[in-house]
Amino acid sequence: MSKGGRTSGTWTGGSTWRSGQTKTIRVPVVLEAQIMDYARAIDGAIDVSHVNTADSILSAIDRYIAWRHQNYRSTQAAKEPDTTSRTWDELRKFQRLLRENPAVLLDDDTCR
Repeated sequence: MSKGGRTSGTWTGGSTWRSGQTKTIRVPVVLEAQIMDYARAIDGAIDVSHVNTADSILSAIDRYIAWRHQNYRSTQAAKEPDTTSRTWDELRKFQRLLRENPAVLLDDDTCR
C-alpha cells in the first residue's frame, strides 16, 4: 500500500493559479461556482468591479427603457414608443460598448 508522496502518476504540471500558493477552504455548495469565477477573475488580473459596474449600468438602462415604454404618451405620429429611432442611437451605442468592452468606459485612467 502506498504511503503518499510522488509517484509515476503524480500531477507535476503545478498549479494553474497565478497568485501562487493555494489553500483549501469551505464554502456553501450553492456559491461554489460564483466564488470560483470571482477568484479566477481576480487571479487572472481582470478587474471584477468593471463587470459588476457594467452590469449595474446595463440593468439601469433596461429599467429606463421599460419606464419609457410604460410612461409613453402617444402622439398622432406614433401610438407606441420606438426605441429603434435615431434619437436612441447614442444610448444603443453606449449599451453595446458596455456589453462588449466595459473596461474602456470604466477604466479610471481614461477619466483623468
